[in-house]
Amino acid sequence: MSNKKRKNKEIRNQFQQITGSQLIQEGKHNPYEHLKDWVDILEERKQNQTDWWKKMSL
Repeated sequence: MSNKKRKNKEIRNQFQQITGSQLIQEGKHNPYEHLKDWVDILEERKQNQTDWWKKMSL
């Protein structure tokens, strides 16, 4: 294994790996996210959207 690959492997192993099931149990991810239809996704986007121009003018 080359030095570059070895260093990259060490970097990857530094971070804790979290699975999807752990995120669902902690309540950080919706288990039914893939079942949303396009209308729900657009509504959620509008609610969470920030006004970029207002943010940049501050």
